[in-house]
Amino acid sequence: MAFEIPSHFAESFTTNVELLLQERIPVMLMGANMANYQGNKSAQVVKQFGEVEFEEKTTRNGDTNFAEIEHKQRWVFPTDFTLALPVDKEDEIKMLNSPISPYVEAMRAAWARKANTICRDALLGSAKTGDNGGTTTAFDTTNNQIASGSTGLTITKLRSALEILRANHSLDNPGVSLHFALMAEQMTDLLETTEITSSDYNTVKALVNGDVNTFLGFNFHHYESLGVDGSSDRRCIAWTSDALTYATWNNPETNIGPRADKNYLTQVHMAFTAGATRTQEGKVVEVLCTEA
Repeated sequence: MAFEIPSHFAESFTTNVELLLQERIPVMLMGANMANYQGNKSAQVVKQFGEVEFEEKTTRNGDTNFAEIEHKQRWVFPTDFTLALPVDKEDEIKMLNSPISPYVEAMRAAWARKANTICRDALLGSAKTGDNGGTTTAFDTTNNQIASGSTGLTITKLRSALEILRANHSLDNPGVSLHFALMAEQMTDLLETTEITSSDYNTVKALVNGDVNTFLGFNFHHYESLGVDGSSDRRCIAWTSDALTYATWNNPETNIGPRADKNYLTQVHMAFTAGATRTQEGKVVEVLCTEA
């Protein structure tokens, strides 16, 4: 007789996944604003207004001269994601109800990787702007990119990234935090810039211990899936916490049941809907790093 799946399995499985998501947040989401939307329509994340200037009044009782103000919008569009796993052994099916189920962990890890990818692509990709998101705005490599200079990640590059963000008034809001995504090789680059006898030692002791957490105000996030440019230089990312909005329309939902078309094996199906966008150009800096 076939093993019957208790009705509470799907609910318990989803709960276990959600608990893991809370405990192990994807690294890129640590530097994002979280937003929730309903339905299947795009969302206007932020409406931006350009600068205006006062003009000198030269005529008494003259006509009013209206100034022009530029309106900009940033949009995020929902994308549906699904993942299905087959379970064909009765003892494995019973494991679905366990918080240590490998299926729970596998799906949580898959969700985390996808969320990181969504954020990475939003930070350096083209943002949806204009009316109803009909226009695309590419990342500003002219003003917000630090060249590799045939070197890896250096403290000088970190200072340059901070300078760009500050010059763009990205740090004017005292509530924002700084974030920096890098890979293992860039962490090694930083460690190799630190010597016990150097004058910088006291300011980068965390690096000496191999514990790259914060430096120059940046919160470092180790992420091994950063892309490369056409010259194979690694595209590290510096940004402020209000530069990235991660939106969800549907949190991960799970369905567990038999598949009649697959000889009644058990299927674990998970789906979620999400999207992300870069909110402003001046709040993200691409730091190119040459790798060995």
